[in-house]
Amino acid sequence: MTTSDPRLRELDDAFVELRAAEARVALATAAVTPEVAFDHGFTSITSLVAAVGRVSNAYAARLCRLGSAVTPRLSLTGQWMPALFPVVAASLPDLSSKSALVITGALGSVSSRASAEHLEAAEHALVQFALEHPTDALSKLARQWADALDPDGPEPHELPDRRFLRRRVLSTGMKRYVLELDPVGAAFLDAAIDSAVGSAIHFTSSPTPTLPIAQLAADAVVDLARHGIACDSPAVPPPSATVVVRMTLDSLLTGIGHASIDGTDARVPASVARTMAADAHIIPAVLGADSAILDWGMSRRLFTRAQRLALAERDGGCAWPDCGRPPSYTEAHHIRWWSREGPTDLANGVLLCSRHHHIVHGSGWEIDLRDNVPWFTPPASVDPSRAPLRGGRMPEVEFA
Repeated sequence: MTTSDPRLRELDDAFVELRAAEARVALATAAVTPEVAFDHGFTSITSLVAAVGRVSNAYAARLCRLGSAVTPRLSLTGQWMPALFPVVAASLPDLSSKSALVITGALGSVSSRASAEHLEAAEHALVQFALEHPTDALSKLARQWADALDPDGPEPHELPDRRFLRRRVLSTGMKRYVLELDPVGAAFLDAAIDSAVGSAIHFTSSPTPTLPIAQLAADAVVDLARHGIACDSPAVPPPSATVVVRMTLDSLLTGIGHASIDGTDARVPASVARTMAADAHIIPAVLGADSAILDWGMSRRLFTRAQRLALAERDGGCAWPDCGRPPSYTEAHHIRWWSREGPTDLANGVLLCSRHHHIVHGSGWEIDLRDNVPWFTPPASVDPSRAPLRGGRMPEVEFA
């Protein structure tokens, strides 16, 4: 990265060295065969690598998977074949092992059902994105590519069957809950939790809430349970909790294709989304359909609920590059401040979480919309070149 801060330059240099070292180790693991591991008293290549590197088995397995994905391989007939992921292999010194495995894992999961041409295009696109963004953002885009390459995806009934809740009492007296839900079930729980957490986060003089967000989320779950047991009110989840299902008009009419649920990275079949859209507590965001008039000009200072939903559809949550906070954690910010005659309309609005709202107000960052996408220009103190950074929701991956 380009920065005038020597501490950040040193950190960046250290990460460059770390990525190079991980690449060397991953490539070296490919030369280790099961026979070599057995000869040295190990039951697997992974256990040998873990012992040599004095690292965990999980980390060793990660490097071994990467090595096998980016090195030439031997066919069943004894012939050498190119690496499964040549673009990742060529870019490996600049990619972290985790980002490289996100790409190879996502594309490998659909490789048997996608054309070689589409897989190559996806690999190029994901590598280019990974060179400029952190792994968490890459994971979301990789899932989109996997969905686009495998439009049929899992059957609607498959994912719900994998749900579970496990409970265990810890030695501290606390109780740990491990919960896995399908995207539809997770959307309802996320909407309720995020609504409660979002209401506790306000744009005040402090950029952070009084309690950590993780504690606020835990309190929200307990409040939902207490409310459901003791209260006769039908307002569960709270009225401010909203589940937004996004799909194309064609998918809504035909039931063919995919839909996405805000707050959940995984897609669901359009047939499932059509069923959800019939629920009174769910708002279907139909892309391409006519929408209501949302621009209010200077007649209002605060953005309306309809405008906030439209901004959430455009930005996906906090629009700051790679932030990831959901819409319920955000405030609608005037790009040109209302106090400086900035209108309260979509072209002048952007969603920001409390922390990034404070940064924009106090640190000299500039925001502008380009083709309905928010771009953030840092001050010279952060980046002397002042190179704009893309924010907002990542574009949908589609094939012509």
